Amino acid sequence: MKHLKTITFVFLTILLTSCSSDDDSNSSETNFIHVGDASFEMKTAVVQPSLNSVYLGLTNSTEAEINASFSGTTLNNVDYFSARINEFDLLSGETYDLDAISSMEFIVGGDVVNSEFENGFSQFYKSGSNSNLEVISGSITVIDYSVESIRFSFSFSRQDGVEISGVYEGSFLYLASDDE
Repeated sequence: MKHLKTITFVFLTILLTSCSSDDDSNSSETNFIHVGDASFEMKTAVVQPSLNSVYLGLTNSTEAEINASFSGTTLNNVDYFSARINEFDLLSGETYDLDAISSMEFIVGGDVVNSEFENGFSQFYKSGSNSNLEVISGSITVIDYSVESIRFSFSFSRQDGVEISGVYEGSFLYLASDDE
C-alpha cells in the first residue's frame, strides 16, 4: 500500500507539473502588439519608402496571403498596424517619436477586398474621431534594419490611459514606392 501511495504521489506531481501554464505573461513576446490586456500576433512586416516618408506596417496575414490579395484574393479578419514616418527610409538604431510620425493606426478584424483594407475596429491612432483612442505619447525604435530582416519595437500611451507595446523581428515585405 505504501508503494501505491508513492507511485500515486509521483504521478500526480508529474501531472500537475506538466499542466502548469506555459504563459509567462510578460510583454517580451516578439511579433505581437499588446493593447492593454489584449494581444495580437503579427506575421508580416511591410516597408515602403517614398520621396518624403517611409511606410511601416504589420499584419497578422502571411506574406503569401498579402501577395494573393494583390491579385484579388479577399482576406478576412485582418489585423493591421500602419505608421508613416517622416524620413526617406528607416535607419538602424533610430527612435522616431510622435513628432516624426505623420500618421499611425491599428485596426483589428478588418477585410482586404480588391487590395484595399476595409472595416475593422480601431484600437489606437494618432488622430481620429474618438479622442480616447488617440495616442498621446510614445515612439517607434528601429533596432536593426537590413536587406534580410528588420527588428523594431514601439511603445505608446492612449489618451484613456491604455498602454500599447509591440515588437517585431524577422523578414519583411519590401514594396517599391510609386515614386521609384
